[in-house]
Amino acid sequence: MKPERPRLLDALTQQFEFALSRFPRDSAGTMVPLAQADKLERTAARIARSFEEGTPQEPLAEQRLAALTRLRHGELALSPREWNHIAWGLCDDDGKHPKAIEDPALFEPLMSHTEGWITAQAVPRKPWFGLLHSYFAYHPEQPAGRGNWLHLRKRLSDTMPILVAGQRRPKLWSRLLEEHRDLLGDQPGATLRDVLFHGSAGDMDELNKGLPVADSSWLWQRVIAHQIAYLNGLSDKDFLQALPAMLTFLQGHPRHANDMLAALLTRYCQSGQRDEPHELLKNEAFTRWDNPQLVNASLWTMVEPPVRAMVLRWFAKQDLEHFFRLLQGAGQVDLDRFEFWYDYLDQMDYTRILLGRDALYSSRAEFQNFRDKNKGRFGGLAGGPGHNNAFIMRIRGHLFVEFSGKGNACYVYSEDQELFKLQADELHYDNDLKHKLRDPRTRQVNNRIPHTSGWQKSARLYLAERGIHRGASGMAAGPKVAPYQPKSNAPAAAPREQVTPPKQVPPPSAAPAAASAAKPPSRVVRQARELARINGVPVEDNLDKGGLFWVLAPNPGPVLKRELLQIGLNFHALKGFWTK
Repeated sequence: MKPERPRLLDALTQQFEFALSRFPRDSAGTMVPLAQADKLERTAARIARSFEEGTPQEPLAEQRLAALTRLRHGELALSPREWNHIAWGLCDDDGKHPKAIEDPALFEPLMSHTEGWITAQAVPRKPWFGLLHSYFAYHPEQPAGRGNWLHLRKRLSDTMPILVAGQRRPKLWSRLLEEHRDLLGDQPGATLRDVLFHGSAGDMDELNKGLPVADSSWLWQRVIAHQIAYLNGLSDKDFLQALPAMLTFLQGHPRHANDMLAALLTRYCQSGQRDEPHELLKNEAFTRWDNPQLVNASLWTMVEPPVRAMVLRWFAKQDLEHFFRLLQGAGQVDLDRFEFWYDYLDQMDYTRILLGRDALYSSRAEFQNFRDKNKGRFGGLAGGPGHNNAFIMRIRGHLFVEFSGKGNACYVYSEDQELFKLQADELHYDNDLKHKLRDPRTRQVNNRIPHTSGWQKSARLYLAERGIHRGASGMAAGPKVAPYQPKSNAPAAAPREQVTPPKQVPPPSAAPAAASAAKPPSRVVRQARELARINGVPVEDNLDKGGLFWVLAPNPGPVLKRELLQIGLNFHALKGFWTK
């Protein structure tokens, strides 16, 4: 009898089991999952981007420079690939020649080449995006290439409809260019304002994928300018509602944070709420720009004096309230002294609280809250009773020192006497703050205001003799402050990755060193400090010694590395990023 032929189902089962038997199993016989196909997924993602977003990758710098060199030598018979490299490299800086966008010998042949696109009614996608990249990279306020930049914008505007029409189906990039036609007009960035400030995370993700706009581009400065103009046009009510969201935005965008902060402070100063401290705005300003009471807090020069005076008043008012309401001890409130000094509030350009041992180490919630909110602004008071605290006020060149403990007079000093350092971490109750100074003629102590019965009248006379007079709030009528206009900063040229820093040679004499120290930090240094602070990276500043400024990050993350290179720092693998 012939053997029975296996049924079809059995045959398929056997084949399936044979195929599965080739996969690895563990000791219990369970099939081990296959390894993740990372390379396949990356390839699939790249292909998806190519078809869905359509934004080409930027050619390597070496390729761009090689093509520019050939064109600079007069070679016009270039391949389409080389013309593509030139389109992407219009703003490249080799340190020896003008940028191609500033050099007619390079720019004009490229424009002649692109005229052929219009004649043929066929625009190649890669070089067109190269031109768009260069358009966003070059700052239009630079006079050397502004005319060519405008010519480039016109060529992009003329050829964009041809490029979009040549697509078989709409792509993400073509949809974005259609939605934001102002990018190639006289008011670029107006429509992007809504996406940047009010769009969803998905909107921002699409924008980043669909348009090749670097973080350092002038475009974002224009977008910020449009948003500032929008905020300046809001009513006080609408502005105050928008303020928290704007503060959240600037915390995530350090490149534009200073302009946004200056605009918010200026707009708040124009509002009817200017006398009332805005805690979020005050804390953000203190964190980014340091204490406005300090002369060397240079970023405060971004706003007009009345704006800085508004914030000074906030700090002085809150210090007055803390000292005479919280720090008197045993739940006391010294309303007499609070009301007296409140009359001089608008003339105070510096205030500082010094905490005695009790307040400095107290675990009570109100004291912990005070220390947390005033980090970097209060100091310690050594000596004397532990419950005692001190309060220093500077008014018209005079320092007034009040103590919380009963029986203490107010001590008065001329600022130029320099009997103690205002910014010392700790000052001594007797040795620093209670000097008794005598009139050389009468030998009477003349720098104390005792708080005996009716002391206010004699105290006002004492202050008036020194040109200090009380008055109503100087802010009541509203300061005349112009709307803030963003400062336009041209992006720094892209530096080479690895550059050997110059040797740090000490200055030949003390005079050059002093001159160097007197210079305010440059824009690049300020931005580098801010990026280092945000990323928790230390810095080393030797500029006042004739040396270098370093961001000590020899192994930075990719985002921090890109940001520091874009603002103009050089990279050294052993130590980090530097500038001089």
